[in-house]
Amino acid sequence: MKDVFQVVTDRIISQLQKGVIPWQRTWSSNGPTSYQTNKEYQGINALILQDTYKSPYWLTFRQCQKLGGSIRAGEHGSPIVFVDRFVKEETKADGTTKTRLIPFLKYYTVFNWEQTRNLPEKVPVERDNATIPSAEEVLRRRGPRINYHPSQPHYSPADDAIYLPGLEQFESSAEYYSTAFHELTHWTGGRARLARPEIVDYQIGVDIRSREELTAEMGAAFFCHICALDSPETMENSTAYIQSWLRVLKGNPKWVLQASKQARAAVQFVLTGQIPAREGASNAAATA
Repeated sequence: MKDVFQVVTDRIISQLQKGVIPWQRTWSSNGPTSYQTNKEYQGINALILQDTYKSPYWLTFRQCQKLGGSIRAGEHGSPIVFVDRFVKEETKADGTTKTRLIPFLKYYTVFNWEQTRNLPEKVPVERDNATIPSAEEVLRRRGPRINYHPSQPHYSPADDAIYLPGLEQFESSAEYYSTAFHELTHWTGGRARLARPEIVDYQIGVDIRSREELTAEMGAAFFCHICALDSPETMENSTAYIQSWLRVLKGNPKWVLQASKQARAAVQFVLTGQIPAREGASNAAATA
C-alpha cells in the first residue's frame, strides 16, 4: 500500500503530465486607501505606503482634525506625491498671449489610521474564513515564529521567521493553510533545524531557489493531504506553481522526486521532531 507521500507525489506528477495550469495567487491585499474618500492610492503612492500596519487607511493631519481625531504623540507620517498644474501665460512676439498648463509635484504627509486617536475604525470587507484546529496544531507544533505581512508571504532566514497575510485575506481557509505550510516547509530548512542547502544558500542562484520552491510546495501538498485540506483547487494551484519553477530547471522531472524526498523529511521533522540522519551524523531529536 502506498504511503501518503507517494500518493501525493504521484498525483502531482500526473497533473504535471497534463500540461501547464495557470498559477493564481490565492490571497489579496487591501491596498493603501484614503480614509476620507475610500479610494485606493495609485502608482508610486501605493508603493510608498506599503507598511506593516494592518489598517490600509491613511489620511492627512488636517483631515484627521476635521473628522474630530488626532495623531498620537511621537508618530511620524509618510510622504505621498500628487501631480498638480498651474497656468502660465506667455506673450508671443506678435503681442498675443498663449496659456500653458505646467505640471508640478506636490508632497503631502499622511498617517495610518493606527497612528490616530478618536477616529472610528474602518474595516475592509473580509472573507468569512475560520481557523482549522487540526491544521493550526500542525502549523504551530514546532513553535515557528509567525508574523504578519499584508501582501507577501515568505520565510526570512535573517530573522528565522515566517510572514503571512491574515487568514481573512485568502480565498478560503484551505488556501491560507496551504500557503502557511509552504512557508513552514521553508522554515524547516533553516540552520537550526534541517540546514537544507537550498535554504542556507538560497540566494546563490536561480537553480537553488527553484529546487527549494519545489520542496516547499511539495511540503505544502503533503501537509494539506495529512490535514484533509487538499482539494482539486489547492492541488491544481500547487501543480501550477511547481510547473512554473520546473521551467527554470528545464522541466527535469527528477527534481520533483528529489523535492518530494526533501519535503517528506521536512514534514516528518514537523510531526515527530526527528532530524533525518545525514552522512556522518546520527538522528537527533528537536526541541518540542
